[in-house]
Amino acid sequence: MRAWLASGIVGVLLACAAPARAQDRPLADAITVARGECLTEGPLLEHLRAWLERDRVDARLSVVIEEGDGGGASFVVLSEGVGRAARRFETLPRDCADRRAAVALAVALAIDAAVLDDLVPPRARAPAEASPTEADGGLTVGVEVVAEALVLIEVLPEVAAAWQIGARVVFDHTFVIGFSGWLSSVSGADLQPGRVDTQLSGGRVDACLRRDDVVIVRGCLGVAAGAGRGRGLDVPEAAEAHVPYVALVGRLGVGFPITDFLTLEVSADAWLALLRPRFDLIAGERVVTSATLPLGGGMGALGLSVELL
Repeated sequence: MRAWLASGIVGVLLACAAPARAQDRPLADAITVARGECLTEGPLLEHLRAWLERDRVDARLSVVIEEGDGGGASFVVLSEGVGRAARRFETLPRDCADRRAAVALAVALAIDAAVLDDLVPPRARAPAEASPTEADGGLTVGVEVVAEALVLIEVLPEVAAAWQIGARVVFDHTFVIGFSGWLSSVSGADLQPGRVDTQLSGGRVDACLRRDDVVIVRGCLGVAAGAGRGRGLDVPEAAEAHVPYVALVGRLGVGFPITDFLTLEVSADAWLALLRPRFDLIAGERVVTSATLPLGGGMGALGLSVELL
């Protein structure tokens, strides 16, 4: 069945490419049996004609068949004198008819493969022959741009939103380094008798392990750092202060490819503050009360990533 299917495909391609292809010649002129007892030329040609369903082949092709000792055989398919395919059989069926049928089938498949390869224009074959980095075992590197909307829970005094944009470098579709900047919305905290509005801004670096399948799964550990802004309200001589913060961030994300370069991403982050902003209500020279941001919290993120390279 494989040989009949391949022969049919080759026949259609040959018909379409007839004006451009080389001249044909009889199959008998292209086959040479260097040595053979069972693999004699006449019966072998009958099997080949049956498998190929034609009696002519490309004039550039020739096949040399040799029957070896101990029931083996080998053949080489040449195109314009250059070897294109070869095969060696260590053992073959004892019955001569079965032996000829097996060798003829292998030769027919090799001839069809050589014809199909010759029909492919050189430019079309060039990318495959250019050996991409994945084929030669080299490192592949990709770049992605990511934009996300986040919901912060127990990161600021109240639930708040944030926006994040960044870039990721992907190594071998497995290891990822991400860089991003982000800004939160304003969240309020009571400082009786007044109030302070707080906001976080800064940057983030993540190192991730990634697995590509039907969906893209990513696990990350990173560091976020920046400044927390506090602005006093409802108190005399209210001021604005900027206080540094540092936090560890863990992420588990899932990506759903939309196109070859666009992916919808859903992520959940865990937040652990190492350096927490604190805002004080001061009366005279005395701290009346303080508001310190939570030690730990979480974030949910929804975003899009675009693959550039």
